[in-house]
Amino acid sequence: MKPNQPDNQQPDDKIDESPPENSVSQQELVDKVVNRITKLGGLEDPNKTWTPPKKENSLPELDLTLTEDDEDYSTQPIPADMLFRSDLKKGIPPEVVEHPTTEITTVSANVVTSNDIPLAQATSTPPWSLQQFFNGEIDLDVELARRFPSMPMMSIVKTRSLGTNTGRKVAELSSQDGAATMIIDADTVSKVIQLSFTVGSMLTLKFAMTDLNNMDRDRWLELMRRDAGGLAFLWGTKRWASDYLICISRKHFTNLYAFSPSNFEAGVRLTPKVTKEVIDWLEKIWDEPEEDDEPPQLLTW
Repeated sequence: MKPNQPDNQQPDDKIDESPPENSVSQQELVDKVVNRITKLGGLEDPNKTWTPPKKENSLPELDLTLTEDDEDYSTQPIPADMLFRSDLKKGIPPEVVEHPTTEITTVSANVVTSNDIPLAQATSTPPWSLQQFFNGEIDLDVELARRFPSMPMMSIVKTRSLGTNTGRKVAELSSQDGAATMIIDADTVSKVIQLSFTVGSMLTLKFAMTDLNNMDRDRWLELMRRDAGGLAFLWGTKRWASDYLICISRKHFTNLYAFSPSNFEAGVRLTPKVTKEVIDWLEKIWDEPEEDDEPPQLLTW
């Protein structure tokens, strides 16, 4: 029995697989495309490969092929100093750079330090602050207060002798906390005094008043005992060329500054009680009569 089939289809019909009448083969299609490109100017010859045309302003091609006369630098190391020579990049010969024909002169300011000035020449003129004070340009009290804004206050004083037969006396001044001290060594014979300023028991600056005469000492004691207070210099004939003191007395305190031509300074502040005790102690030492030399012993027969 035959299977069911639609009424309009015959089971014995065959499919027609022959190409249509107007069909074009693949080779003919390629030939038509190549001929079309040739007519448009793309290819002069269909058998040649197409290359893009050159521009009018293009640079000529360089032949970088090495010949027998050329040296191959690709394997040679470059010196290190040549890598940083910017002048070689500019085409300047090295000998011109190393030996320039143009002389370059530099002008430098003459800076003078204290090490360049002899001590005699440096001490021939007063320090700048004193010079301005003598010229009436500044208030020395105000200037020193700015330079020493927070001096320690010496509120304790103790005196003692340095041995029994030496004639040396010592006055120890210290602050309330003991962090700062000032020691005055005095010789009853030569009347010389030395002031030592110590901070933290570590650093000490010493000033020696060696060229004072009786007039210098008496004048300073007189100025320090003034009720109105004021400025008092303690120095000898050398003035600022030797160690000296500047004292400024006020009602509730006294500022004592020490200076040296060796370029170091120190300063302390004394209470009125300590100031009076120190002045009385120095006056007693300076007023002691000098011991007369023993008369020569007469020869007896």
